[in-house]
Amino acid sequence: MTALAFSLFSLLCCGSVLGDVRSRPRSRPAGPRGRNDTALQTNLLESPCKEKPLDFVLVIDSSRSVRPHDYEKVKTFITNILRFLDVGPNATRVGLLQYGSVVQNEFSLKTFHRKADMERAVRAMFHLASGTMTGLALEYTMNVAFSEAEGARPLHQHIPRIAMVVTDGRPQDTVVEVAARARQAGIQIFAIGVGRVDMSTLRAIGSEPHFEHVYLVANFSQIQTLTSVFQSKLCGGTSLCSVVDHRCEHICVSTPTSYLCRCRKGYVLKPDGKTCRGIDQCALGTHGCEHQCVNTEDSFVCRCRKGYKLNPDGKTCKKIDQCALGTHGCEHECVNTEDSFVCRCRKGYTLNPDGKTCKSIDVCSTVSHGCEHVCLSTPDSYICQCREGYTLAEDGKSCKKLECRDGALDLVFVIDGSKSLGPANFQVVKQFVIGIVDALDVSARGTRVGLLQYSTKVRAEFTLGQFSSGQEVKEAVSRMQYMGRGSMTGSALRHMFEFSFSAKEGARPNTRRISIVFTDGRSQDDVSKWATNAQESGITVYAVGVGKAIEEELREIASEPDDNHLFYVEDFSLMGQITDKLKTRICKEKPSNKDLCKCENMVSFQSQATEQLRTLTQTHILLKFQRAGIPSIYSEVVLQAQ
Repeated sequence: MTALAFSLFSLLCCGSVLGDVRSRPRSRPAGPRGRNDTALQTNLLESPCKEKPLDFVLVIDSSRSVRPHDYEKVKTFITNILRFLDVGPNATRVGLLQYGSVVQNEFSLKTFHRKADMERAVRAMFHLASGTMTGLALEYTMNVAFSEAEGARPLHQHIPRIAMVVTDGRPQDTVVEVAARARQAGIQIFAIGVGRVDMSTLRAIGSEPHFEHVYLVANFSQIQTLTSVFQSKLCGGTSLCSVVDHRCEHICVSTPTSYLCRCRKGYVLKPDGKTCRGIDQCALGTHGCEHQCVNTEDSFVCRCRKGYKLNPDGKTCKKIDQCALGTHGCEHECVNTEDSFVCRCRKGYTLNPDGKTCKSIDVCSTVSHGCEHVCLSTPDSYICQCREGYTLAEDGKSCKKLECRDGALDLVFVIDGSKSLGPANFQVVKQFVIGIVDALDVSARGTRVGLLQYSTKVRAEFTLGQFSSGQEVKEAVSRMQYMGRGSMTGSALRHMFEFSFSAKEGARPNTRRISIVFTDGRSQDDVSKWATNAQESGITVYAVGVGKAIEEELREIASEPDDNHLFYVEDFSLMGQITDKLKTRICKEKPSNKDLCKCENMVSFQSQATEQLRTLTQTHILLKFQRAGIPSIYSEVVLQAQ
């Protein structure tokens, strides 16, 4: 009977769809029953969700741990998701990117407006088969994929922004902070894990509540079972309760693929799964409890809220909890006694003689803090600090010596922001800069850091005198916007030489001056003149090249011996190798007093100083004339005479 009932239910659920299938002419006999079910499911998937526009980006793990045949199953899953969406410029817009060690954008929210074009792009995807930089992919999704420039609609239109992340392994970078920032930016994230994915990683990625946004399947074959789940979540799904004879006595609840019966409060479902019987005595409303009714196995008991106790009648309550009255006056905590109360203080405080208020105590002297160098008491607890020349380790207790602390240093990065990099590789370059900064003692007296980004123009992101801590520098680097145009390396070197190491922008006298110049291709202007000027003025120039960078051009940029000041790798994924070598070279290399005292360097310095003094004098004269109301023609005559 159970099997017969289930068969009848299946026919009722699918009757309208089967009717459409039967009305179509068949070119060949129907196959096995499983094939009919597949056709039915496909027909359901191809029904688009109407009147619910979305900005929807798929973020696909394309690491080497995904086997080729599993990669094809992911592509099928993407195609099935596309089929039930109502795609169009004013409906749902879809973007797709895959990631390994780098992020590869397959198409953005503005690229296609037809499903057929999207499906062709999905079929043409190639497996990256590299690392698993999930954090990098989330950063790209937040900053680039959901930007208005890439097709996302403005936030004031209130179009939901949804990202679906599919991964099969543990990320090689951190995801917690970037996922939190993405969610705070208004992106709803679904996290799908396949195989041995760490559930805590999925929860760190997905939005809350996790039971609605985090999914884990055993293998790539099972990922197809989530299609109907997401059809329901993204489109609202089809309510089977409204189209079938469910026979539920009280309440019918639709699920993504079926339905179930539930009972009203005070009842439980019988074994037949349809009818209900009442056991919840409290829900009947006849218990007479003044505060709370609690069901027992065959009856109920009355209980009182906090601050009350049950009277002998077993129904009504009377006050006894003095703390719950709110009149105790305790600054921190109130604790009830048998007939009154006492005040207590939180950890790190002690009770004052008035018996109510609390004062801070030296927590460091009363607990086993474990700080390697210095323990500093706070109002509620304590923190560990390190002596000068050390920095706090990740455990928050021990201290490690700074990697690079050998006198003062003025360091200026010159970063290629041309269109040949692409947004994903620009994110890698930003991580490269942060890796160098992490090794330095960034402070007003230690290392000062400035950064130029260039394409067809040069933009000073920040100067040497702007920030006095490594954290400020790293935050500024993270905020940098990709320029994405031509490559004028010579203009960038000129700006670095003429302005970046000036006292106005924070450079200090008698201080080591280093510039790290990064490029991924040939410059569109000459680099030799300004690289030579920079080197002869005492600036040590390191040249860093990736991919299509030209060796001859890198050697012109780099200081001599160029073998010690030139670094090159073929792929952006290998830039970590340069980071370690460059940190070691900067920290170990000492300035040459002989080079700084060369006659030509002294002459160059004097020429620059004279020119700066002349410019300042001219500016001062012009301001004087303007304030006195003298026409500009007379000020120009004076300047020419000068």
